[in-house]
Amino acid sequence: MKTKIIMPFMAIALLLAACGKNDQPASKAAPKAGTTIPDILNLKPTEIEPDDVFSVSRKGEKVTIRMDVGFSACKGISILRNDVGLALNRQTVAHLPASTLEYVDTVPDARAYWYWIEVNIDGSKTNRVGPVRVKADTGKTGSYTDASAGMELVAQRTKSSVVIAWDLPKGKYKDVVIRRRHKPDFMRDQRTIVHTTTERSGDFTDQLPDQNADYWYWIDATKEDGSVISKGPVKAAFTINNK
Repeated sequence: MKTKIIMPFMAIALLLAACGKNDQPASKAAPKAGTTIPDILNLKPTEIEPDDVFSVSRKGEKVTIRMDVGFSACKGISILRNDVGLALNRQTVAHLPASTLEYVDTVPDARAYWYWIEVNIDGSKTNRVGPVRVKADTGKTGSYTDASAGMELVAQRTKSSVVIAWDLPKGKYKDVVIRRRHKPDFMRDQRTIVHTTTERSGDFTDQLPDQNADYWYWIDATKEDGSVISKGPVKAAFTINNK
């Protein structure tokens, strides 16, 4: 008689447990802090399974990136994302301490995004892991704004130089970097750094290496919390009197 009573209750419990599952992976134990560089960073990026290193989850405009490997023995972590999943047009959204285990990114719209993490191993060597996809906000439950909307970047040129002026949203910045390239593409590694500062607004004159070429500029500003806001490409335009 006891068996006949217990079994129905067990079946109901299992059914309720199954109904409570969602499409997010189960939470993993927090990675342990270490004094040695993780072995996984000795692998080539193509040999690393991204889902073993970090996970992403979403609630509206907020995307949480959680480390499943501890990188505290390294120099730092950068978070990158784009909306295509390919190694193109990846935007850096945060520069973080190596001990970071979780970061919450605010995305500008409801579409799906892909994420990478770039680990600064020792100051001279990096390893990039990804991408990991976070699904679209199909119900559009988030409150979306473009963080770059309040940024201003102007480039006015003469034949041999460009005056760059910038103005950022109110706040304190750890680092403001302006880069230049002769093409308006998103090959970040091929852009030349022409100015660095911590000032929220200002201007400077960039002397051009080739007076006959066109040039485009980008600005990346790192806030005190590590989040990065960016704008560009902006083409250096001739004024009417300087053509």
